[in-house]
Amino acid sequence: MLLTSIFRNASSAVHEVEPHPQGKRVAFIPTASAVEPWGPVHSALSKRALQRLGFEVEQLDVEDVPSGSAERVTRSIAEADYIYVGGGNTFFLLQELRRTGADRAIIEQVRAGMPYIGESAGSVITAPDIGYIKLMDRTDKAPDLTDYAGLGLADFCVVPHHHAAAMGHAAQRILDRYGADLSLKPLTNRQALLVKDGKTRLLR
Repeated sequence: MLLTSIFRNASSAVHEVEPHPQGKRVAFIPTASAVEPWGPVHSALSKRALQRLGFEVEQLDVEDVPSGSAERVTRSIAEADYIYVGGGNTFFLLQELRRTGADRAIIEQVRAGMPYIGESAGSVITAPDIGYIKLMDRTDKAPDLTDYAGLGLADFCVVPHHHAAAMGHAAQRILDRYGADLSLKPLTNRQALLVKDGKTRLLR
């Protein structure tokens, strides 16, 4: 897995995972951004960064998928070479991934070896539990979410936007509040975490 705060600022780190990205298909899930006013612009920039690296981006707007369409979502994810999950509201993201079965499909594919790229909320959601991010994200944007269990792909919790002008204060509050109880890994907007072969390495 490659976990980032802002993907386009750390996109060169992709080569640590994929030296030859040309033609590789990415299931691009921008769902977290759907409830944020800056969402469309941010998603477009992230998509462009992937395309500049040579990836073929296949957008999967999970929030637009009707309930009961798990087979379609599972197939789209399984047919990709990479999974990208973008930034926005982590609680809304988790709600929609669960509603469509995309959460199970992502977990299955990543555990089977498919590389995963996370950006902000897409990084946070890999944690065992995302409750800590309520100091940064609004929970009311996910009214149907009944618990905060994350995907559990990591045994730590990413804290994105550390030291950033926007959301940096919230990141510090999370570190102060939960630092003694959780395994927190803060990321600036230019850093990335590489999780490979059971080891975690901070890049940049």
